Amino acid sequence: MKHLIIAIAALVSLSASGQIGVDAIAKQRARDVANQNNNRSIEPPAPGGAPGAQARPRPAQPAVTATPLTASQQAFANFQSQLFAVNTNTAASLKSTLAKDMAEVARGATKPSADTLSKLSDHLTTSYAEAKLTLAQKTRLAQNIGVLLNSANTLPAQKEAMIKDVESILQTGGASAENAAAVSADLKTVTEELKPTAK
Repeated sequence: MKHLIIAIAALVSLSASGQIGVDAIAKQRARDVANQNNNRSIEPPAPGGAPGAQARPRPAQPAVTATPLTASQQAFANFQSQLFAVNTNTAASLKSTLAKDMAEVARGATKPSADTLSKLSDHLTTSYAEAKLTLAQKTRLAQNIGVLLNSANTLPAQKEAMIKDVESILQTGGASAENAAAVSADLKTVTEELKPTAK
Protein backbone atom coordinates (compact mmCIF):
# COMPACT_ATOMS: atom_id res chain seq x y z
CA MET A 1 0.00 0.00 0.00
CA LYS A 2 2.86 2.39 0.86
CA HIS A 3 4.45 1.70 -2.51
CA LEU A 4 1.21 2.61 -4.29
CA ILE A 5 0.93 5.93 -2.42
CA ILE A 6 4.57 6.75 -3.12
CA ALA A 7 4.10 5.93 -6.83
CA ILE A 8 0.97 8.15 -7.06
CA ALA A 9 2.74 11.03 -5.28
CA ALA A 10 5.70 10.72 -7.66
CA LEU A 11 3.40 10.74 -10.71
CA VAL A 12 1.50 13.80 -9.44
CA SER A 13 4.70 15.74 -8.85
CA LEU A 14 6.05 14.76 -12.29
CA SER A 15 2.87 15.83 -14.08
CA ALA A 16 2.81 19.14 -12.14
CA SER A 17 6.43 19.88 -12.97
CA GLY A 18 5.76 18.89 -16.59
CA GLN A 19 2.86 21.35 -16.73
CA ILE A 20 5.03 24.08 -15.23
CA GLY A 21 7.58 23.39 -17.95
CA VAL A 22 4.93 23.68 -20.68
CA ASP A 23 3.74 26.99 -19.22
CA ALA A 24 7.31 28.30 -19.09
CA ILE A 25 7.90 27.33 -22.73
CA ALA A 26 4.65 29.01 -23.83
CA LYS A 27 5.56 32.21 -21.97
CA GLN A 28 9.03 32.24 -23.47
CA ARG A 29 7.64 31.78 -26.98
CA ALA A 30 5.21 34.65 -26.40
CA ARG A 31 8.08 36.87 -25.24
CA ASP A 32 10.14 35.89 -28.32
CA VAL A 33 7.28 36.75 -30.69
CA ALA A 34 6.71 40.09 -28.92
CA ASN A 35 10.42 40.91 -29.16
CA GLN A 36 10.49 40.01 -32.85
CA ASN A 37 7.48 42.27 -33.49
CA ASN A 38 9.09 45.12 -31.55
CA ASN A 39 12.40 44.75 -33.40
CA ARG A 40 10.91 44.76 -36.88
CA SER A 41 11.55 47.87 -38.90
CA ILE A 42 8.54 49.93 -39.87
CA GLU A 43 10.07 50.61 -43.28
CA PRO A 44 9.70 47.92 -45.94
CA PRO A 45 12.89 46.07 -46.87
CA ALA A 46 15.07 47.63 -49.52
CA PRO A 47 14.33 46.60 -53.11
CA GLY A 48 16.15 43.43 -54.02
CA GLY A 49 17.04 42.89 -50.39
CA ALA A 50 20.31 44.77 -50.86
CA PRO A 51 21.69 45.89 -47.52
CA GLY A 52 22.17 49.63 -47.23
CA ALA A 53 19.99 50.39 -50.26
CA GLN A 54 17.79 53.43 -49.87
CA ALA A 55 14.09 52.68 -49.46
CA ARG A 56 11.78 54.69 -51.68
CA PRO A 57 9.48 57.01 -49.78
CA ARG A 58 5.86 55.99 -49.83
CA PRO A 59 3.52 58.30 -51.72
CA ALA A 60 1.20 60.27 -49.47
CA GLN A 61 -2.28 58.81 -49.21
CA PRO A 62 -5.02 61.15 -50.37
CA ALA A 63 -7.03 62.60 -47.52
CA VAL A 64 -10.50 61.11 -47.24
CA THR A 65 -13.14 63.72 -46.67
CA ALA A 66 -16.70 62.91 -45.76
CA THR A 67 -19.26 64.23 -48.18
CA PRO A 68 -21.78 66.29 -46.26
CA LEU A 69 -25.30 64.91 -46.24
CA THR A 70 -28.00 66.69 -48.18
CA ALA A 71 -31.01 67.95 -46.25
CA SER A 72 -33.11 64.97 -47.35
CA GLN A 73 -30.36 62.49 -46.42
CA GLN A 74 -29.97 64.12 -43.01
CA ALA A 75 -33.74 64.02 -42.46
CA PHE A 76 -33.82 60.31 -43.34
CA ALA A 77 -30.82 59.59 -41.09
CA ASN A 78 -32.60 61.33 -38.19
CA PHE A 79 -35.80 59.38 -38.85
CA GLN A 80 -33.93 56.09 -39.10
CA SER A 81 -31.98 56.64 -35.88
CA GLN A 82 -35.17 57.57 -34.00
CA LEU A 83 -36.95 54.51 -35.40
CA PHE A 84 -34.06 52.22 -34.43
CA ALA A 85 -34.17 53.67 -30.90
CA VAL A 86 -37.79 52.59 -30.34
CA ASN A 87 -38.24 49.82 -27.78
CA THR A 88 -40.91 48.88 -25.26
CA ASN A 89 -39.62 51.49 -22.79
CA THR A 90 -39.32 54.43 -25.19
CA ALA A 91 -42.22 53.91 -27.61
CA ALA A 92 -44.49 56.53 -26.01
CA SER A 93 -41.81 59.21 -25.63
CA LEU A 94 -40.58 58.94 -29.23
CA LYS A 95 -43.96 59.18 -30.99
CA SER A 96 -43.99 62.95 -31.49
CA THR A 97 -40.31 63.05 -32.46
CA LEU A 98 -40.82 60.27 -34.98
CA ALA A 99 -43.84 62.06 -36.51
CA LYS A 100 -41.78 65.26 -36.85
CA ASP A 101 -38.89 63.34 -38.44
CA MET A 102 -41.24 61.69 -40.94
CA ALA A 103 -42.62 65.11 -41.88
CA GLU A 104 -39.07 66.23 -42.65
CA VAL A 105 -38.38 63.09 -44.72
CA ALA A 106 -41.35 63.96 -46.97
CA ARG A 107 -39.81 66.30 -49.56
CA GLY A 108 -42.45 66.74 -52.25
CA ALA A 109 -44.67 69.74 -52.88
CA THR A 110 -47.50 67.83 -51.22
CA LYS A 111 -46.81 66.34 -47.80
CA PRO A 112 -48.78 63.98 -45.60
CA SER A 113 -50.93 65.74 -42.99
CA ALA A 114 -49.70 66.08 -39.44
CA ASP A 115 -52.69 64.03 -38.25
CA THR A 116 -51.82 61.15 -40.59
CA LEU A 117 -48.17 61.20 -39.54
CA SER A 118 -49.17 61.28 -35.89
CA LYS A 119 -51.35 58.18 -36.35
CA LEU A 120 -48.61 56.45 -38.33
CA SER A 121 -46.06 57.29 -35.63
CA ASP A 122 -48.39 55.97 -32.93
CA HIS A 123 -49.08 52.68 -34.71
CA LEU A 124 -45.49 52.30 -35.92
CA THR A 125 -43.92 52.74 -32.48
CA THR A 126 -46.43 50.33 -30.93
CA SER A 127 -45.85 47.56 -33.48
CA TYR A 128 -42.11 48.23 -33.71
CA ALA A 129 -41.77 47.90 -29.93
CA GLU A 130 -43.54 44.52 -30.09
CA ALA A 131 -41.31 43.19 -32.87
CA LYS A 132 -37.81 41.79 -32.51
CA LEU A 133 -36.26 42.81 -35.82
CA THR A 134 -32.80 42.19 -37.24
CA LEU A 135 -30.73 45.14 -38.42
CA ALA A 136 -31.49 44.21 -42.05
CA GLN A 137 -35.24 44.16 -41.33
CA LYS A 138 -35.06 47.50 -39.50
CA THR A 139 -33.15 49.05 -42.38
CA ARG A 140 -35.56 47.73 -45.02
CA LEU A 141 -38.54 48.91 -42.96
CA ALA A 142 -37.10 52.43 -42.66
CA GLN A 143 -36.23 52.54 -46.38
CA ASN A 144 -39.73 51.46 -47.41
CA ILE A 145 -41.33 54.09 -45.18
CA GLY A 146 -38.91 56.74 -46.48
CA VAL A 147 -39.86 55.95 -50.08
CA LEU A 148 -43.58 55.89 -49.25
CA LEU A 149 -43.31 59.33 -47.62
CA ASN A 150 -42.09 60.60 -51.02
CA SER A 151 -44.23 58.41 -53.27
CA ALA A 152 -46.14 60.99 -55.31
CA ASN A 153 -44.58 59.69 -58.54
CA THR A 154 -44.18 56.03 -57.53
CA LEU A 155 -46.23 53.43 -59.40
CA PRO A 156 -49.26 52.12 -57.45
CA ALA A 157 -48.02 48.51 -57.67
CA GLN A 158 -44.68 49.51 -56.13
CA LYS A 159 -46.41 51.41 -53.33
CA GLU A 160 -48.63 48.42 -52.58
CA ALA A 161 -45.64 46.05 -52.57
CA MET A 162 -43.73 48.28 -50.11
CA ILE A 163 -46.74 48.62 -47.81
CA LYS A 164 -47.16 44.83 -47.78
CA ASP A 165 -43.44 44.43 -47.13
CA VAL A 166 -43.63 46.76 -44.10
CA GLU A 167 -46.61 44.81 -42.72
CA SER A 168 -44.84 41.49 -43.35
CA ILE A 169 -41.60 42.64 -41.68
CA LEU A 170 -43.50 43.74 -38.57
CA GLN A 171 -45.55 40.53 -38.35
CA THR A 172 -42.54 38.30 -39.00
CA GLY A 173 -40.71 40.14 -36.23
CA GLY A 174 -43.49 39.45 -33.73
CA ALA A 175 -45.81 42.46 -33.92
CA SER A 176 -49.50 41.63 -33.64
CA ALA A 177 -51.42 41.35 -36.90
CA GLU A 178 -53.73 44.14 -35.71
CA ASN A 179 -50.89 46.63 -35.08
CA ALA A 180 -49.06 45.72 -38.30
CA ALA A 181 -52.31 46.18 -40.26
CA ALA A 182 -52.79 49.60 -38.61
CA VAL A 183 -49.35 50.67 -39.87
CA SER A 184 -50.25 49.37 -43.32
CA ALA A 185 -53.52 51.34 -43.32
CA ASP A 186 -51.69 54.50 -42.23
CA LEU A 187 -49.15 54.09 -45.03
CA LYS A 188 -52.01 53.72 -47.55
CA THR A 189 -53.45 56.98 -46.23
CA VAL A 190 -50.03 58.62 -46.67
CA THR A 191 -49.82 57.50 -50.30
CA GLU A 192 -53.40 58.68 -50.95
CA GLU A 193 -52.55 62.13 -49.59
CA LEU A 194 -49.48 62.29 -51.83
CA LYS A 195 -51.27 61.45 -55.08
CA PRO A 196 -50.77 64.21 -57.60
CA THR A 197 -53.94 66.17 -58.24
CA ALA A 198 -55.46 65.79 -61.70
CA LYS A 199 -55.14 68.87 -63.89
